Amino acid sequence: MGHLIVASIWVDAARCYARPTPRTTANFQIPEYLFLIVEIPGGHMEEAPIDKSLAIMEAVAGSRRPLTVTEIAELTGLSMPTTHRLVVQLTERNVLARHLASKRVMAGARLTRLGIDAVQASLNADQPHALLKSLAMSLGEFAQISMVVDGELVCVDAAAVRRPGGLHLEQGNRGPLHCTSIGKLHLAHMPDDALSAWLRSSTRRKFTSKTLTGETRLRAHFNEIRAQGWASCNEEWNAGVVGCGVRIPLRGSAFIGLCVSAPTARMTYEEMVANVPILRKFAGDIALAFDASA
Repeated sequence: MGHLIVASIWVDAARCYARPTPRTTANFQIPEYLFLIVEIPGGHMEEAPIDKSLAIMEAVAGSRRPLTVTEIAELTGLSMPTTHRLVVQLTERNVLARHLASKRVMAGARLTRLGIDAVQASLNADQPHALLKSLAMSLGEFAQISMVVDGELVCVDAAAVRRPGGLHLEQGNRGPLHCTSIGKLHLAHMPDDALSAWLRSSTRRKFTSKTLTGETRLRAHFNEIRAQGWASCNEEWNAGVVGCGVRIPLRGSAFIGLCVSAPTARMTYEEMVANVPILRKFAGDIALAFDASA
């Protein structure tokens, strides 16, 4: 059986399962143009305008860099006039945005907010959040899931063991990229041209005496991170706090990381990085739970 679509139309349609009679609700009357249930043979829903907009949004959101309208048309299979028209409409509504320098198309504020909300909703489903809490309980320290949004690290889910001296961050908290474990992991996996652009344009504050800010030292550090597959933070953002993180291996190109952190009064840097194997296990389990609920 095909998909069933409810449509309000003036004309008759093939294989209709409703009679053309007026219907009345508590507040208004539906006149001669009727709600018709139409079966589309073959099980495939005919493409609607919203499908084209969704295809453009998916292409832009799935890219690691801003795209030209031509590239979007090629990725979606839409014609150039249609792509240009929809890009303009989505940009006017802040779903998409134009890169200031190149005028290429990237995710706008509304699409970014939607993505964060969707990730938070999925991660707060029973299994992913339960796994995060289990990680925090097993290590006795703070654990969080973060992603990069608008050049900052954003916490999208967190769990902590409530005890004196613990770290208690919440959803929505933001942090820098160059001195946090997940931020550095994200930068280390950037394409070379994107990383070079970031190094040229970013302002890298020296939060502590251990914060790396120079381009040469950061590039060498990112090469190490890329080779080992995990990143750490050795009092680089906050003095007296250490952490380490790994990528959650989700399907697709989304970059989301899992990390733990603790005060040095309870855990040394060497003890912290020894947690990488358990982090990788939990990251894999969270990815499976996340993908299963998607």
